[in-house]
Amino acid sequence: MKEHAVGFIGYGNMAKAIASSFKKNEKVKKLGAYDVNPGASDGKVTMYDSADKLIVASDVLFLSVKPQSAADALAGLDFSGKIVISIMAGTAINKIALLCSGAQKIVRVMPNLCARVGKSVNAFCPSGLTEEETADVFELLSCFGLAAKFDESFFDVITGLTGSSPAYTFRYAKALTECGVENGMTFEQARDLSLYCIAGCMDVLASAQSIEEMQTTIDNVCSKGGTTIEGIYVLDKGNFDDVVCNAVNAAIKRSRELSGK
Repeated sequence: MKEHAVGFIGYGNMAKAIASSFKKNEKVKKLGAYDVNPGASDGKVTMYDSADKLIVASDVLFLSVKPQSAADALAGLDFSGKIVISIMAGTAINKIALLCSGAQKIVRVMPNLCARVGKSVNAFCPSGLTEEETADVFELLSCFGLAAKFDESFFDVITGLTGSSPAYTFRYAKALTECGVENGMTFEQARDLSLYCIAGCMDVLASAQSIEEMQTTIDNVCSKGGTTIEGIYVLDKGNFDDVVCNAVNAAIKRSRELSGK
């Protein structure tokens, strides 16, 4: 992989999480950022006093401003010859091209909050990049999670499925933890047991080859007349699977609305 000088236009929580992963992986030779907030610095990147200076010093630029602020933040800047990676939700490549004067190499990425621990799902769609440049972007995105190339038509689905779903998983973990506390455990005991169990379950499912195989794994835990099946009965009564799908579909619908579709 070619070493890159990476810059962030907008240096909020997500940008800081990504920069932290780059720092740990040592695959980036130079890290810089520009933010309108002078207090945004965290000591991990070189802060520039203008976006123009940052662009000159970088060959890969992450657009990490809020979509509603993008027009003002990017106005008058020249991105000619740069690889522009946008993590702005609901912003299509054609719109990014209009916002970024001179940009011909654009990558749209949908990361998620798990970038904080280097385990984001990073679905991406490149436009105008060579095969070598696409491979370099894949390596960069792999520094803070799973990089997966998709056609842009999937991005609203990806937003609902992996962009928003961490909140649903967090909520499930919180509910398990609360139940443990309600039954006499300390918060730390309930949290640690719940999270370790969830992580182990994900590892078990990682090798599943089909929905049917996932169901078989569920069935294997549910002994007839046992404890687990009683809990499954309650989930089924509440249409658990439908509730999860409805939540994801609601997020997909909202993403399409924000995209103007």
